[in-house]
Amino acid sequence: MNIVGIVITLLFIITISNFVFKKFNILIDRTNISNHKSFINGHKTTPLLGGFVFFLTLVFFLPENYQYFTILIFFIFLTGLLSDLDILHSPFLRIIFQTIIIVVYLFLFDNFVSSIRVDFFDNLLNIFFVKLFFTSFCILVLINGTNFIDGVNTSVVGYFILVASNILYLTEVKNLDLDILLVSTCLICLVVIYIFNFFGKIYLGDGGAYLISFVAGVTLIKFSNDNYLVSPYYIVALLWYPAYENLFSIIRKKILKKPPSAPDNEHLHQLIYLYLDKSFNIDKNLSNSLSGILICLYNLFYFLTIFDNFNYTKTLVYSIIFNVLFYNFLYFLLRKKLYKNK
Repeated sequence: MNIVGIVITLLFIITISNFVFKKFNILIDRTNISNHKSFINGHKTTPLLGGFVFFLTLVFFLPENYQYFTILIFFIFLTGLLSDLDILHSPFLRIIFQTIIIVVYLFLFDNFVSSIRVDFFDNLLNIFFVKLFFTSFCILVLINGTNFIDGVNTSVVGYFILVASNILYLTEVKNLDLDILLVSTCLICLVVIYIFNFFGKIYLGDGGAYLISFVAGVTLIKFSNDNYLVSPYYIVALLWYPAYENLFSIIRKKILKKPPSAPDNEHLHQLIYLYLDKSFNIDKNLSNSLSGILICLYNLFYFLTIFDNFNYTKTLVYSIIFNVLFYNFLYFLLRKKLYKNK
């Protein structure tokens, strides 16, 4: 794989697509007051190109034996694309479509979560419909949680750059099994997208968030299954942030007696953005990107601390619990500071 060739091709695709999409008003960000990204993303002429570029990268640079995989990820991308185009309005229908695609993937590739290192539950996972439901649920949580954290620039792209870099390095150091071609191609693409996303020149859109998280989710499931030495809780630790963001949003809506599909404008990244915007005299677009960078810096530090404990389940469980507690502490602290006079 020629890295320079991929980068040059990506730069060409992004530059041309950006010009064409803007000129003909295609896939331009149209966030409104009901959208969880609305009050942060201020570029109303920014195209939702990230998912389009990511998908084309996989189509162009993966060999022919990935053809069934690329067909499936096209439908995941299409589900998000229809949302971006304001055609597929219903969150319930989007989840139905996501579920169908995930189930088809699992039947075709037989890539189920096989163990969580709890004997009772592992015995249940020997039952086909249990492992089908559980694996589908895990991927759904990741996909929709990733879409939730995609409210500030660099957040999603930066996060999955960290995840991809982590498993590539772990594979190299520990001589593990990994689809290096797929992960390396994704990583190169994400780095290029990150640069444009940092400056607010392109956004991922729902299509990009769905696509990147789906590819990451199924890749990490296979990585866990192929390397028993790696604790499944290491995978959970790598994906804790979007997964918990999803769960916390559902709990928050439940407490406030809102339907699960109701818009949520109080995600952690939004509170960080508002705090930066309120407390420091810096450009709003910089506050936007800086919010995502701060979250990624925290997760970089966290990933570094757990790297040598990739096979220590108990340590990983404690670290995940700490992250959840710290998330809650930071969330309520920021919320108190922002809304203390209300």
